[in-house]
Amino acid sequence: MNIRAVAHVISALVIIIGFFILSCVPVSWLMKDSMNVIVMLAINAIIPIVAGTISFYMTKARRGERYKFGVREGFGIVTFGWIAAAAFGCLPFIFISNFQWHDAFFETMSGFTTTGSSVIDNNLILMGGKMLTNGLDDIPRGLIYWRSLTHWLGGMGIVVLSLAILPFLKIGGQQLYNAEVPGFSSDQLTPRIANSAKILWGVYVLLTAAEAFLLWFGGMSLFDSLCTSYGTLATGGFSTLQSSIGGYDSVYFDSIITIFMFLAGCNFVLHFRALRGKPLFYFKDEEFVFYLLLTIIATVTITISLLGTSIETTDGRIVEGTVFNSIRYAAFQVASIFTTTGFCTANFDLWPTFSTFLLVCLMFIGGCGGSTGGGMKNSRVLLLLKYSTSQVKRCLFPHSISNIRLNKERMGAQTLHKVLSFFFLFIMLFVIFSLLTATLCNTDIVTAATASVACLGNIGPGLSKVGATCTYSWMTPSAKMLLTLAMLLGRLELYTVLVLILPSFWRK
Repeated sequence: MNIRAVAHVISALVIIIGFFILSCVPVSWLMKDSMNVIVMLAINAIIPIVAGTISFYMTKARRGERYKFGVREGFGIVTFGWIAAAAFGCLPFIFISNFQWHDAFFETMSGFTTTGSSVIDNNLILMGGKMLTNGLDDIPRGLIYWRSLTHWLGGMGIVVLSLAILPFLKIGGQQLYNAEVPGFSSDQLTPRIANSAKILWGVYVLLTAAEAFLLWFGGMSLFDSLCTSYGTLATGGFSTLQSSIGGYDSVYFDSIITIFMFLAGCNFVLHFRALRGKPLFYFKDEEFVFYLLLTIIATVTITISLLGTSIETTDGRIVEGTVFNSIRYAAFQVASIFTTTGFCTANFDLWPTFSTFLLVCLMFIGGCGGSTGGGMKNSRVLLLLKYSTSQVKRCLFPHSISNIRLNKERMGAQTLHKVLSFFFLFIMLFVIFSLLTATLCNTDIVTAATASVACLGNIGPGLSKVGATCTYSWMTPSAKMLLTLAMLLGRLELYTVLVLILPSFWRK
């Protein structure tokens, strides 16, 4: 791996992060934060801009030399680029709200990976001795905006964004694109990677603007509308309220956010084709149909299980489990967990065992390939089901030839082997992280297991001590760092990060 070339590109990413932090300064001023907060935001923006600029020029290719980006450089840029983004992006949390470094890094990585796990709660004691008595209400609005913006940047991908705006990344762009875009295969819309990145980001921006407008039109403040839309389309889950979306107690808001969470869990290539006048492409895509059917089945079954029960909302209210309320809360929570968004309107930890178990199952599956969702992806699960069915049939017909197809395209042995190995690695890492989290925090296995899958699948809330109304603030620093690694692994589809631990990766 050409370390100098990798450092050169990461330097550009750091500069971009700095300018996005700088964009929070006018928001902080408009939201009437103190002048000290505004100045500190500006300083924390200048630090990555200056550091990135110095590093960028120090690592420039020598005269007559031109960097070549191969597979190793692609993996290195994506993995270390995300770590660098979190390292510089956490500075405002440390210098403005006195977060301890591990809490700040956890919160920022959770934002960029669109996990949504948070350490901010009503009893969080910060490094300076100050206690947050009102959770998010005590955090400056400029910092809350940056927190939500990390979701939006990480949703479609920091490197994919860079491919769209930095021309020199066109060299070796395919490796960077494939290493970051989620899904077992990366759909490319045009022969030029930069153009594909611009199209994906264009659709992303359009959907974000549409949701923000609809929420603002329904009475949500413009600030909350933008932050909520960032979290929705990125399938992140950071809210401006401590009680998440349930704090608004609005059927209209719940409905709009549910629809856009579902859209965010779809392959964005399908959205692009629909905007080009081909909406039927949705129903020609096997993965989308599978995703839609699972959403409907989960919503209907959980609705039935909630009928006649008492539903506790995230802000502590108790509502009766009427048909309407059961549909409302079931649909929202299924969309939120299935797409790995992590917004909450109800304390689903108190729901019937069937409902909570089904939600945990959905955590493993996640969104569609090419979406902003996490998890194993519907396409992989669908292929695993087809492959398993094929193997059962071979018990009767041992000499039959496997003919597994997805969207009429025959899947080769290499693709199936990659899907199988991904499934094995995901489950293996889930078990390892669960055991280590339980040990480091001395906690129950339900908390440890759901915290692990919530971070590895980039979901956010789990069950028990990390449930819908809880945070990760009580965990030990070592456990937080462990789960931060799980977030990065999940967002970059395991292979991109795991390949770096191979000795052969670093050999020339």
